[in-house]
Amino acid sequence: MKLRILTETDVRALLSMREAIDIQAEAFAVLAAGASIEGLRSFALSKEPPGIAIFNPSFLKSGKGYGIKVVSDFYDNEKKKVPRMTALIALFDGATGAPKTVMEGAHLTDLRTGAGTGLAARYLARKDSRVMAVIGAGRVARNQVEALCQEHAIERIVLATRTPARAEDFVKKMAAVGAPVPRDIRVVASRADAVKDADIVVAATTSHEPVFDGRDLKPGTFVVAAGAYEATAREVDSETIRRAAKRVIDSKADCLADAGDLQIPIAEGILSEADIAGIAELVAGTAKGRERADEITYYKSTGVPIQDLITAQAVERRALARNVGTVIEIGGDHD
Repeated sequence: MKLRILTETDVRALLSMREAIDIQAEAFAVLAAGASIEGLRSFALSKEPPGIAIFNPSFLKSGKGYGIKVVSDFYDNEKKKVPRMTALIALFDGATGAPKTVMEGAHLTDLRTGAGTGLAARYLARKDSRVMAVIGAGRVARNQVEALCQEHAIERIVLATRTPARAEDFVKKMAAVGAPVPRDIRVVASRADAVKDADIVVAATTSHEPVFDGRDLKPGTFVVAAGAYEATAREVDSETIRRAAKRVIDSKADCLADAGDLQIPIAEGILSEADIAGIAELVAGTAKGRERADEITYYKSTGVPIQDLITAQAVERRALARNVGTVIEIGGDHD
């Protein structure tokens, strides 16, 4: 039995952010059609060393394959000068269950996370959005910016982050990405100053408390919450949720259980689950996106396993067509 191994370099060469955005539309169409079985993600917590392992399984019906992503998020890794987050994705034959491909999963996670927001922006952001505020400067913030700049002609990015060093690193890495990410990136000390004139506001932090005041948003803003993913943690306050005309999430199973952005306002009686749509519903046309220029719209991303599977399968198809990767014999052919 043979197994194909794809490195991060391979994945980067095989799939662009632009392509990944279109692939997310395919993934959510599959979800809307009920053509997948989404195993609930599971978590294994470690106190020493502090960290978490996350297991994201997804299975396509009719023998079209299945996969699982395993993510390690070890909080002290930066002190050890190694990446905080690492991941692998394994793909299996849908008819036989045999393993087919293993690929580096951290970059693919960046791609599908940013691309999911890029897809949401097609439905929820104003077409004339030109100014983006970003709160947070890590890898999630960067993939959000890259994807949103693919969808909109962003002219200026206003960044609010914890330290000058993180801001400098963000600017440097965004410059390396190049067009369509603008060169005009301005760092501000005040989050209120960051969001007040923004057409798109991205919150990409691990904060347990809201990172801006919803009263500072101007009409027509598209708000993205792509960071915190715990029921008691939220980046966006209840005022933002109250003002939003559209509240859209990527996964009802995960967001309604693990996103304080929504759990807390629901508990406060500000909204109900019926007031929240899934992006799969927008893709399928059973829910509406932005209808007016002055609407504030909101999108919460925690990631859906079907995104990992459909994106990884697209990478695998390209690898097979171009004969990319290392193929090894792993045995296991006998009864």
